[in-house]
Amino acid sequence: MEETEQLEQYKIIDELAHSNICTVYQAFDQSLNRKVLIKKLHPQMAREDDIRSRFEREAKACARVKHPNIVDIYGYHFDPENTMLVLEFVEGLSLGELISARKHLAWEVALVILHGVLKGLAFAHSEGVVHRDIKPDNILISQKGVVKISDFGLATIEDAPRLTRQGMVVGTPAYMPPEQINGTEIDQRSDLFSLGATFYEVLTGTSPFYAENFSEIMKKVLNVYPQKPSVVIKDIPTELDQIILRLLEKHPTKRYASADHALQDVESLAKQREVPFEHREISQFMTLSDEERAEIKRSLSTTSTPAPKQQRFSSRKSAAVIGVIAIALSLLLSGLYTRDETPPARSSLTLADIKKAFDLQASHYARGREEMADERSVPMMNSDLPVSPDTHSHESVLPPQHEPDDLQSSAETGSETVDQTVPGTVIIYCKPWARVTVDNEDIGETPISEPVELLPGEHQIVLVNDGFPSPVSLTITVEPGQRQRLDFNLWSYFTVIKKISVKPWAEIIIDGKSYGDAPRQKEIILPLGRHEIELRNPNFKTYFKTINTNRGDPPVEISIALEPLEK
Repeated sequence: MEETEQLEQYKIIDELAHSNICTVYQAFDQSLNRKVLIKKLHPQMAREDDIRSRFEREAKACARVKHPNIVDIYGYHFDPENTMLVLEFVEGLSLGELISARKHLAWEVALVILHGVLKGLAFAHSEGVVHRDIKPDNILISQKGVVKISDFGLATIEDAPRLTRQGMVVGTPAYMPPEQINGTEIDQRSDLFSLGATFYEVLTGTSPFYAENFSEIMKKVLNVYPQKPSVVIKDIPTELDQIILRLLEKHPTKRYASADHALQDVESLAKQREVPFEHREISQFMTLSDEERAEIKRSLSTTSTPAPKQQRFSSRKSAAVIGVIAIALSLLLSGLYTRDETPPARSSLTLADIKKAFDLQASHYARGREEMADERSVPMMNSDLPVSPDTHSHESVLPPQHEPDDLQSSAETGSETVDQTVPGTVIIYCKPWARVTVDNEDIGETPISEPVELLPGEHQIVLVNDGFPSPVSLTITVEPGQRQRLDFNLWSYFTVIKKISVKPWAEIIIDGKSYGDAPRQKEIILPLGRHEIELRNPNFKTYFKTINTNRGDPPVEISIALEPLEK
């Protein structure tokens, strides 16, 4: 990126990130003489109503929550070529980068950061804004130790229209609350669950719901109760255990009612343990060597090659970077997170609890024991990821030429009056295959041979196939005493580009993302809706095609010969 490039009055300093939706720049506002962060939507994305609406929603959410612990917004610009957010630039690190370097933080430092995040969340919630994507990468810490919440792109605002497509799950899987996975109501308590998952990781260096793929992460979020953080890191106070585990309660009614309530317990613990809420408590952790910064960038950009293992950091000593993949494998084998039994009931943290004097030896793990890597090493499912025939011996993942209706049901009841309390049964089939959960319970992988018995009423079904970009969540109604057969067709919930044939050849660009070269026989699977397709060959005219798919549409096939460039 050339330093002389401009976006209106903003001089571009550096390109920080690039995705198929937007590019993020560090820039300098020449009119006000300050650094800014610019999120620029790609022009083709600015024409997408739902993506542009999400961008606008982020602008409105940021404008609505002016608070010292929330990243400020300076402006929102919209035109077909330059749709962008101009935000406060925070000199420092994300919490994700910090724990990548430090592995885990001393509980006193984590408590100070948690206090800042809770203050920001409490204010956002008081303004009717729910973040919906709290995670380490969305918590920024300045070089002076000021904590700020960023990225309100998924935020919901009271009285604002819902923008998420029906049947789709959005967010970052290892930090999603169960109700977000199930597609039920999201409120401020949902942010608190995500906050609990984040700070469990901050305190221990491990994600409480780590798994190797999306569906396994979801199953753990829905069903697994993690160990107390103090079991993993010995010097964590029991009182902080109680705060984190209450944030991580599966049912919203068992969590803190609000961020303010959690804030009270955090402040009480800090007062009892004489932990000052001062920026200098965390600013000392913000200085990283050039080698550490380079290692962080490598570990975040490359998940397939593990970094070399390094010595663990104490809260007061210099840092080294831990090998993400090597740690993930070692702890996965150790079975640290295999238990799924329900833990004993946990009472809320009271002042009386906090006043109990309790000395803990300052110690780390037994030497040689390692934790698993965090969820950042588990990428979201790629939209063109094939399903391995070695792993699943079901039907081919290629969609059939003509699909039947995606859901059929048949009732097998007699003519006699049925007791309204008698359970019904369902038999579940899915094309091509899926792992199935019903009301948070893992049912298994289709085809499921045994009927599932369910009480009369509505039930939530989640279908997951790793070859598709996201899970599908649906609601079914079970009638008393009835037997139903449910035939689901996952292909009908996605845009499927089955074949792209190009003469002589072309690079395939869809919504700004490259999918390799054509001719291509492997299908590309995308969310439903509008997509911009470009086929590029430098010696020929670029081919443009816009598709707009709805549920149940047949697979898309493209077969063209590119036109030569005019001389």
